[in-house]
Amino acid sequence: MISRSVCVPLVFCLFFGLQSTLAGSPDKKVFFDAHAVTRYRELYATNPLFSVLRTEMDTVDRARERNFLRTEVRYNDHLYHISRIGNLAKQMALLYVYTGDTDAADLAQECAETLMKFPKWDYFLEGGTDVIGLQMAPNSAIAVAIVVEALGERVPLALRKRWLSTMADRGTEASYRAVYGMRYPDRVKGWTMDSTSTFFTYRPLERGINLARWPIILNTINLKAIPASALALSALLYRQYYGETADTKRWLEQATYSIGTFRDIYARDGSYNEGISYAHYTTLHIIQAVDALRRAGVADLTDMINWNGYQDYLMEMSLPTQDDPHAIVNFSDAGTGAHASCSFWIARETRDGLARWYGENLALSRDLWSVLYYDPSVPLTPPLERTHVWSSDIGWIVGRTGYQPADLVVALRSGDGYNHEHADRNSIIFKCFGERLVVDPMRPPYSFRDPAWKMRLTAGHSSVLIDGKGHQYVDGHEGTNASQASAKIIRRGERDGYFFWTSDATSAYALVLPDVHSVTRTVVALTDPPALVVVDKIIKSNEPSTVQARFYAYNTDGKGAVTATQEAFTVTRPYARLVGSSASDEGVAYTSSIPDIPAAQARLYPFAEVGTVKPGKEICLVTVLLPTPSSAPIGTASVTRDGLVYTAHISAGSRSAAVKVIDSGAVPAFQVGGE
Repeated sequence: MISRSVCVPLVFCLFFGLQSTLAGSPDKKVFFDAHAVTRYRELYATNPLFSVLRTEMDTVDRARERNFLRTEVRYNDHLYHISRIGNLAKQMALLYVYTGDTDAADLAQECAETLMKFPKWDYFLEGGTDVIGLQMAPNSAIAVAIVVEALGERVPLALRKRWLSTMADRGTEASYRAVYGMRYPDRVKGWTMDSTSTFFTYRPLERGINLARWPIILNTINLKAIPASALALSALLYRQYYGETADTKRWLEQATYSIGTFRDIYARDGSYNEGISYAHYTTLHIIQAVDALRRAGVADLTDMINWNGYQDYLMEMSLPTQDDPHAIVNFSDAGTGAHASCSFWIARETRDGLARWYGENLALSRDLWSVLYYDPSVPLTPPLERTHVWSSDIGWIVGRTGYQPADLVVALRSGDGYNHEHADRNSIIFKCFGERLVVDPMRPPYSFRDPAWKMRLTAGHSSVLIDGKGHQYVDGHEGTNASQASAKIIRRGERDGYFFWTSDATSAYALVLPDVHSVTRTVVALTDPPALVVVDKIIKSNEPSTVQARFYAYNTDGKGAVTATQEAFTVTRPYARLVGSSASDEGVAYTSSIPDIPAAQARLYPFAEVGTVKPGKEICLVTVLLPTPSSAPIGTASVTRDGLVYTAHISAGSRSAAVKVIDSGAVPAFQVGGE
């Protein structure tokens, strides 16, 4: 997708004095436009886009939730219980806004009152005593704030005063403490996890994580977004009722600063480096704060991020399949896709019809927040269904023939180290004919003590091993922080009938394998017939090595299988199959296997491995991957070698093609033509 705009410089204007006269004004809502409630209700009640959301809200078991609130809550459960209550409070408060459902309002009020019973709202501490709001305290503060705003005069004055006072102490100030520590890490007295919380009861393997560098690590990741946003939202709500105070000035200055720093966390082209699911979590909190700060006249940060570029990022990371139209390119810890709310907000703010189309068609769901942001007056603009390559500023590259389940999509993870990453440089993901055929693992464990944590390593990806070893990665003792591993796209292009790129991951491997001189992976994708030619070129300085290329099949649903013979390997899915064949001067051998992790998890990750038989100092491994739909005869693919020239032969039905690879150095040349 061609980037459609570049973000303009940050507009940063403060009007604290002006706002002191607006305290409590009903026209200055924090979360939504008070004049638009009638429109929200009509949209929610009548628009087919929100029919699934209506069903979800109608089927919430309110009796069960009330029983939970009254009899089951543990007031030191900061992992599940406080989150469940806060989320339910937000749901019921918004449902009241959208429908006028007084029972939903009563349940939201009971949730807020239950939050008051938690002595602490989070399980992180500074100096062993003061709560740091990283997720649960911010979520609780947002919940109380939106309940107060949505319910208005339904909340008795005395109750509202007590709620706001508790919110300020346990949520707002805790959120301030978190982002202040990220801003000034040298002033932090030491962050720890609260041993009185049930967190370690649920996650005993998380004991021993070193938080010493967390104020620095968290300063550039998603865990800054929610406390910064909660600080802004709760401080603005507090100010509406109590006017401007020294605390609200302090809170809003810090919130504005912290939200503003995300202009340097998102790439210039709008890409976000933690993957789609974390991108949505981060972006939703940012736009909520941006909206509120602008509406209140505190700061206009609207243009700090390239929003149209961010929407391109969402589009290009989509991977719709026959069974999952909302699937994504799940590099690293990215799990599910983005909900519609952020795209609808972008459409509203920038009149971007593509953003509206994405929210209506490819988004994971129309979430509750999406009702607030949906603007049907924005012209609906479907994407152009054409072959193209999207190369992002974060080093991720995706080529596709379109956005339908049957279309070909291939993605490669290049770029630097980022939070929530894996040791996945030069790994590929490949989808065609409605199926994910070559994949990344789906969110392996975060804890380094879990045996399946090793799926985060290079061996757990559709990438390259040298003598069975991958590239540099963290040891997990600080969590999911970034490694030093880096790769770079050094060539890319689009031609009639194919596209291509080459990624150089030499530095990532050389950090742990110092004899490595060069590691490159070239991908050539043909569009008719659809096929991939993957060229792995490894050069060692002194010691000969063997090379292994792994190709993982999608089997999260138990419907994937991998087999291998002496001549090829096959990946089988319900709607498509993939044949793989390779060649190298050092000879090749094919195996099918599962990783060395506990059996219940290992079965989810079948893979084919193509390995060179003899060690060599300069190895060129050429692999052709040919997908065919299950409804058609299986195609044939092979690779032959004549000196330094490899030829990938591809045949599917009446169509055939050939790709010649010339082993001409660190980056082999290639030619595409017919047989």
